[in-house]
Amino acid sequence: MKAKYIFNVICALCIVFGFIACSDDEVDRNISVIVDSQTPQNDLDRWLEKNFVQRYNIEMRYRWEDNEIDMNYILVPAKYENAIRMARILKYICFDSFDEVTGGPDFVRASFPKVVQLVGNPGWNSNNSYTLGSSEGGYKINLWYVNHLGETFYDANWQSHEVITSREQLNATYFHTIIHEYAHVFHQRVPYTNEFNQITGTDYLGGNYTSVFSSPEDPQIFQRGFVTAYAAYSADEDFAETFSTYVTSTEEEFESIITRAGTDGRNKISQKLRIVKDYFNDNWKLDVDALRNAVQKREANLAEQDFDDISL
Repeated sequence: MKAKYIFNVICALCIVFGFIACSDDEVDRNISVIVDSQTPQNDLDRWLEKNFVQRYNIEMRYRWEDNEIDMNYILVPAKYENAIRMARILKYICFDSFDEVTGGPDFVRASFPKVVQLVGNPGWNSNNSYTLGSSEGGYKINLWYVNHLGETFYDANWQSHEVITSREQLNATYFHTIIHEYAHVFHQRVPYTNEFNQITGTDYLGGNYTSVFSSPEDPQIFQRGFVTAYAAYSADEDFAETFSTYVTSTEEEFESIITRAGTDGRNKISQKLRIVKDYFNDNWKLDVDALRNAVQKREANLAEQDFDDISL
């Protein structure tokens, strides 16, 4: 009986407190306790809205977002001034070149990944190499080492925060990687012919290429029929490297590669290049030679451009 009495008392108290709670003001369900914070637009945001979002439906992310960054590396944000430079250079060399060759923004708008994520530093790997970029399923390109565009360089008592305008340095650090990752988007949508795989099919090395080749200029790279050491990783990387190396090289630079390749290596590289050109022409109506000319024309005029200017 005592237990029953205590239970009845508890039930009574709950009812009393329930009435008290109900007597309070009704909850205003139109007011959310979750506040959606918004960052005010700055000059770069407005420039990107016009030149990337509206023109190409591409978003460039330069602010730090943990869920957008590879947590397997120790990385830092891109500096604001270097994000400006990367945006301007990407449009000038890459997007504008494709626009010139294809007749407008529709080609890039339809094919280029929708998100470009900027990171300040490169990602160092266990084999002492470093990652400059990557692509994710054809919808996103990660561009790393962006702060190199305005690093502090010390030479005796001299230092500079100027944007890089050397085509060789820009290609090595950024544009070879950008064009390479862009090439993956195409062959992931429409596969290239198996003929490409068979040209050097038994010579692909996977991750062992870093130990087989002594340096990026190791003669056996070219003699085996590859335009770069990384091209020996797999057929997909070979395809992307062949396309990117050709587009970002002058005629003299590419001729130097196939000259060092010898007769057998030259034949293999030439066969691959023919397949790459035919692939883009047949499947995407893209003239690779015209694209190369457009890129080289802009790279020759890099020093004349102001990549800090984002005035609208």
